[in-house]
Amino acid sequence: MENQAKAFPILRLPIIVIQEVVSMMNPFEILHFSLMSRIAKLIGQMCWRNSRHIDYRFDVQIRKEPLVAFTTGKRRWVYMITTDSDKSDKNGNREDLENIELLHKYYKNPIEGLKTWFQIVQNTLNATLQCFTINTDDYPAQNKLLIDWIKTQTSTVEQCVFDGSNLADDDVMYCLATMTIKWGLYLHAKLSDQFTYNFPCEFAYFTVQFGEWITVEQVISIPAISISIVYSSFTPLELKGFFQVWRAKLVHQTLQYFEIVIKSRHHLEAIESLPHSEIHNEEPMHLENAFYKATLLGGIEIRRCDGATAVLGLCESRHSEFGLLCFCLCSD
Repeated sequence: MENQAKAFPILRLPIIVIQEVVSMMNPFEILHFSLMSRIAKLIGQMCWRNSRHIDYRFDVQIRKEPLVAFTTGKRRWVYMITTDSDKSDKNGNREDLENIELLHKYYKNPIEGLKTWFQIVQNTLNATLQCFTINTDDYPAQNKLLIDWIKTQTSTVEQCVFDGSNLADDDVMYCLATMTIKWGLYLHAKLSDQFTYNFPCEFAYFTVQFGEWITVEQVISIPAISISIVYSSFTPLELKGFFQVWRAKLVHQTLQYFEIVIKSRHHLEAIESLPHSEIHNEEPMHLENAFYKATLLGGIEIRRCDGATAVLGLCESRHSEFGLLCFCLCSD
C-alpha cells in the first residue's frame, strides 16, 4: 500500500517556530494561512506587523477587472476579480510585467467581489490601505458610491490615482473633497479646461496628464517636491517665468523635480534665454536622487540666488516632437 501524503500540522508546533515559518511567507501565503482558524488569524496578524512585512504596500484598483494587491520593491501579489469562471482560483503571471503573481477570484458582480476581498484582507491582516486607483470610465454610474465606500474604510491614503479617457471633473473633484491624500496625486483621467483644484496640503508627487486647466500661478502654488505635466496651456513666456521666480527663490524652495512636455520651438528658445551655464556632454546624462531618475539628452545648468543649482534638459517624449523638459535639482 502506497504512503499517502499528510498535511503538516503546523499549528501544533511551538508558537515561536510558527512565527518564524509564517514570517517567511509572502502575502498570499500569510493570508491563506490566516483563514485556517482563529488562532492562525491571530498569528498571521502578528507576523504581518513584524519588520519584514512593514514595507508591503496594500492597494486597491477599481476598474473593469478590479484588484486587491500587495507590493514590495519590484514584487507584486494580486487578487484579480474576474467574471470569467474558467479563471477562478487559477494562478498566473503577467507576461508584460515581471515579478507579478496573480490569483483570479470569480464573481458575477466584480465590485461585490472587490469589496469581499478587501474586507477579507482588512479583517484578517489589519492591513492599511495605502494606494487607491479608480478608472472613472468603467463604472461611471457608481463612481461616487465607490468613493464613499472607500472613505468608510479609510479617509486617508498615501497615493491616489485617477485613470480614464472620458471627462471626469465631477468624480475627481468629489474624491478630492472627500479623501485626504498624503503622498502622491496622479491625475491621469481626462479633465476639462474648466477643472479647478486648490491644493490643501503638500505632496511628494503630483502628476497631471490633461493639465490645460493649470495656470502658471497654480503651478507656482502646488506644494509638491516632484511635478509632472503632460498637456498644458503654458506660453513660452509663462514657462520661462516659472523658472525665473524659482531662480529668485520666491517659490518652490523644496522642488526637486519638474517635467513638462514642450509644445513648440518657441518654448525651447524661451528656456534657452534664461541665464545659464552650458553643459558639454557627448553622452546622455543620468541623474538620480530619491525623487527622480532621468536620462537627459543634453541640457543647461541654472542657478538660484542662494547658490542652489539645477539642470534643465530634454528627454524624448511620445507626446511631442520637441521632447520632455526636465528640471532636476542637483544641489541646494
